[in-house]
Amino acid sequence: MKVEKAPCGVVLCLCLFVAVGQGYFCSTQSLHGIQVGGPSASLESLGASSESDSYKGMAVQRWNLPNGNSLSVTVDKNGKVAYIESDWNGKGDDPESDLPGLRFGRTTLAELRKKFGSNGFGYKARGYSVETPDGVVMMNSYEASGVVITFYTKVNRDEYARVKSSGENPQLADYARLDAISIAASEYASSEWGDRVYDPSYKKIEWK
Repeated sequence: MKVEKAPCGVVLCLCLFVAVGQGYFCSTQSLHGIQVGGPSASLESLGASSESDSYKGMAVQRWNLPNGNSLSVTVDKNGKVAYIESDWNGKGDDPESDLPGLRFGRTTLAELRKKFGSNGFGYKARGYSVETPDGVVMMNSYEASGVVITFYTKVNRDEYARVKSSGENPQLADYARLDAISIAASEYASSEWGDRVYDPSYKKIEWK
């Protein structure tokens, strides 16, 4: 999926949450064992990258995974992981994401909103959604312990039009399915996307 210009042609883009009080709790801040804020040496566990590039003086690497999905990591000038993104390959044969309970191509935005209690927040310089050649990608972010987790859910234009033409009144959130997940350092996200625009019902997410 590509919704805005970025190194390696990727999207500038937690685990199963359990509601407790007004927040949600999760046991990890990593994707494929890579953690935001971790050293660049941690990327050695992934083996040789499939693609590498530079972006604003930062190193960007991408791995094509055995299941066909891809993982992208940006390392800042201090040698720390600033951004991680996991992208689905669009096929249904292995829909599991890196996070238990969330499935690429199946988990919907409506389900995410229900799970986290709100629509999260967007960024002024990026917004909540962007059109693609075959549909629309919705971007919903949540902050937890200094990192920003973004879920990218995609609505297929043809599928949505087909349902609507049948006489139903479909809601976009019911047809926006998980297409990518990213975790970014809060400072990195702000520098890339600007100020936040919160859902009035936004609820805090905390790491357990």
